[in-house]
Amino acid sequence: MDSTDTNKATFLACIDQIPSICSVITQAARDAGMEEGNIWKLETAVDEACTNISSYGYQNSCKGPIWLSWKTLDGKFIVIIEDMGIPFDQSQPTHPDLSCDICERQIGGLGRHIMRQFLDDMQYQRENDRNCLTLVKSLHEKRESAAS
Repeated sequence: MDSTDTNKATFLACIDQIPSICSVITQAARDAGMEEGNIWKLETAVDEACTNISSYGYQNSCKGPIWLSWKTLDGKFIVIIEDMGIPFDQSQPTHPDLSCDICERQIGGLGRHIMRQFLDDMQYQRENDRNCLTLVKSLHEKRESAAS
């Protein structure tokens, strides 16, 4: 069922809060009727986004908030993650070299690459000294149609 009601929660931007953040979003997605095959993808993207906020946006200081809000609309589950950390557009595409040996890969970019693969849409804005990252995931898994 779609809803225009927006739910909200606030967390301290600390790595040890990431499991609680993911738990809230996972339960909300389940309650909204999201299929399990999409829930783990959404949870992975939320985990990566909030880890980046804690680690880079607030530089592991545990001194800033992460504001979450979520709703369902038109068969989509929408999560908005806001913070007051260093401005950083996590929605920008990255192109990690997945062909080279894992020990030889450059650090950075793989998490954001995975986020883009797992989500249906991801948008960034900077407003009122806040980073605002919007994550969108379909409630239902996309079915591959069989070849005729």
